[in-house]
Amino acid sequence: MFEYKMFYMIIPLFLLLIGCSKVSDEDLRVAHNAFDKGNAILIDVRTKEEFKEKHADQAVNIPVQLMERYYKYLPKDKEIIVYCRTGSRSHMAAQFLEKQGKKVYDVKTQEDWDRELPALEKK
Repeated sequence: MFEYKMFYMIIPLFLLLIGCSKVSDEDLRVAHNAFDKGNAILIDVRTKEEFKEKHADQAVNIPVQLMERYYKYLPKDKEIIVYCRTGSRSHMAAQFLEKQGKKVYDVKTQEDWDRELPALEKK
């Protein structure tokens, strides 16, 4: 019986982690365009320690655990781009910020944010 309880407790966590798929090229392109035009800020929602180890250029660090405290200091005229290590914390941050009325791009991970995008096909 105990084994089943443990199984049912682990499954939701596992689904959360694997449910954080890569961001599409199109969504990533839109986020980069907003950032490049100065219409968005890039937020790394990992811990301060993770941020110190490695982070994207021009990213600011607001750990997801502190987002509720600090979101009100974000520029009102900017859209928000969030990322983390696996996409799960950025997903939580994006949901919270959207509930606060912010326009948010969840680019999942720093690797996604930094990846090379294929050229657009001409029609």
